[in-house]
Amino acid sequence: MTAEQERNLLTEYLASCRRLHIGFEATASQVAGIMPIGPERIDTLGTDDETLVLAYLKRFEQFEDALHRTLKAISKIMEYGKIERLTARDVTHRAHALGILADDKIWADAVRTRNALAHEYPLDPVKRADQLAQGWASRETLNTTWAAIQRFVAEEGLLND
Repeated sequence: MTAEQERNLLTEYLASCRRLHIGFEATASQVAGIMPIGPERIDTLGTDDETLVLAYLKRFEQFEDALHRTLKAISKIMEYGKIERLTARDVTHRAHALGILADDKIWADAVRTRNALAHEYPLDPVKRADQLAQGWASRETLNTTWAAIQRFVAEEGLLND
């Protein structure tokens, strides 16, 4: 990948993160009114609130995925190896080493939460409430990571010619 292609990819990922962040925060502000929520209440939500919860979880999943892809692109640009060969753990460790992630374990927890949201669709109210609680608890991790990515890209001049 050429330097120009790397910058174009990073620009694309940053635009995706920017848009997803707006939707994520908008949905979070609506979900805040029903949080915290336990299993006894999650099954009694009306259709609108249930749809809102599902929208929040999906936006969490999409935002984390876009942030991860952006961290991976930054790792490539910073010459840590081929972008295609970096595992999720590699990306996390390298982003931590670059100072983007303050705590790689907290980010790993957010990644695990995203993976559970993307691959598990429990009907059990206890499990559904737990997914929402985990997604809600990791919200600040995503927002902090997004802010750190923006700061790092600007400080390193990664989009400069």
